[in-house]
Parts: sequence; structure tokens; C-alpha cells
Amino acid sequence: MIHLMKKIRKLLHQNVLAKRSDKTGSVSFLNNLMKNYQLNNLKNQSPQEFRERINRFLGMVDWQMEGFKEAERQRDLSIKFHWGHNHDFGDFYLKGRMGERHIDLLATFIDKFRILPKSLSGLKVLDIGCWTGGTSLLLAAMGANVVAIDEVKKYIEALNYLRFAFDIKNLEIRHLSLYDIPPDFYDQFDYVLFAGVLYHVTDPIIACRITFNCLKRGGYLLLETMAVNSTKRILSYEGPSVFGGGSAKDLSRSGWNWFVPSPSTLTQMLKDVGYTEVKVGEVRNGRLFAVAKKEKHMDIMRGGLSVRTIQ
Repeated sequence: MIHLMKKIRKLLHQNVLAKRSDKTGSVSFLNNLMKNYQLNNLKNQSPQEFRERINRFLGMVDWQMEGFKEAERQRDLSIKFHWGHNHDFGDFYLKGRMGERHIDLLATFIDKFRILPKSLSGLKVLDIGCWTGGTSLLLAAMGANVVAIDEVKKYIEALNYLRFAFDIKNLEIRHLSLYDIPPDFYDQFDYVLFAGVLYHVTDPIIACRITFNCLKRGGYLLLETMAVNSTKRILSYEGPSVFGGGSAKDLSRSGWNWFVPSPSTLTQMLKDVGYTEVKVGEVRNGRLFAVAKKEKHMDIMRGGLSVRTIQ
């Protein structure tokens, strides 16, 4: 009996190590790709010029450039520049608000969902809500032709500077809200990365429909969101007065969330806007991953739609 228990424990341990090895393999692969964006790989700037420009971004506090009429009712992170993801530039290191999430995101879609190949050569990817570009840089390094968009102008300027400094040919960057995506984006992308955005938008149905429209037939949505850990069909409302941490004094508050879905709600939403093969994971630490396929174009139920003319 003792021998059997030891054998079972050994097999379980080997299984855990195998799973960890798979995950670590992708994490190591993605971390190595980020080394493409260290100072020794600069093309159009000297290390000193680069460091000085990054420091100017880090010191930026500007609400007028975003077109706001008043700063008091706007997100701290839209007024004051905050770096998005951790980035080791070689000679210096920037800690991002989202830490290693850019690595964890893509590793999850590679390893757990097995929907994202490590080589994206010849494929086109839309990165919605790119911030300072952690995921956009990785996707470009994986070989994809990447279009990265964000509604905050200062972050688009920062990512554009990275593109210029490292001479990244396969990265296009647009200062664009999800809701302002033009029709010429439709039916163009093999993957749409929609991470950390859904709970920040006021109309999640239209938002999801736009991602659907942007995909080619056979394309996949890669979605990550804040979520409610419930088996019930819930869409929790928070609004811009709920903060998760930080302070108003140094413009570092998190929050400004609108609607937060439960897994069953997200599943139904994605199906209702036209997606098939919807796969939703479990809520972990308040976050949820999902993938969905655009098998073919189909109409959406149009009663009550806020954008009547949407494709």
C-alpha cells in the first residue's frame, strides 16, 4: 500500500512538472523575444537619446492632449503617464502597472487554449487597448503583422517611439478608440487580442461585435477580462466612482470599470454577437480568459442596438 501511494505521488509530481515545463517553455520563449527590445538592438536612437525620451514620457502629466474638457472626471491613467508592462531594456528596467501580464496572457493562449501558434509569420493581429505595447511588441516579434490601437494618445506616442527606435517594420500603431474602428478593419485579421478592455467599455455588446467584424472567416478572438466569480448570469455594474487602489494625489488610482461579466454572461454575449466554438476558462484572481471563433459572418439581433448601422 505504501509503495502504491509513493508511485501515485511520483506520477502526480511528474504530471505537475510536465505541465509546468510546458508553461515555462512558452514563458521562456516570450521572455527571450522581449530581448529584441533592449538597448543593444536600437536602430534609430542612441541609448542616451532613448533613455532621455523614455524619462520624458514617464514624467508626462497632460489631460489637454487627450481632448478632455476637464480633468476631474477622467481616469488618472489617461492624465498621467504610467508604463504598462514590465520591460527590461538591458541597461535599465521599467516596472509596469500590469507586471508580467503580457507574458502570462500570450502564454495562456499558447499553452492552455492551444489557439495561438508561436510563429505568427504571415498572420495579421489586431491588439485592442495596447497601452505601452507589451503584447504588441511580443506579437510583432512572433512574426505577426500587428495593428495596435489605444484611445489614450500619450500611450500611442510612446509605442510609436518604440517602433521608431527599434525600427519595427511589422507594427502599425493607431490612436483609435475601439468604437471608432473604421470599416476597412473589417474582415482583415486572423486574431484579435481583446485583453483588459471589456470591463472598461460602456457597450460590451457593440464592442464584442466590432471584434467579430474585424476577424476574417476562421479567425479567433483572444479575450481576457476582469470577471465576477459566479455560476449565475451576472453583469455587475461598478461605474467610475469605484477605485481598486492608488491615490488621487499621485494620479495612480485603478478602477473606472463599467460592466464586469460572469463566465456564463461572457459566453452568452460572445455567442449572441456571432461567435462559435466559445471556450471560457475559470475565474482566477478576478480574471477570466476566453477564446471564440468567427466561423462565418452572420447578422446580429438588431432590436435595441445602440449602433443601428453596425455590420
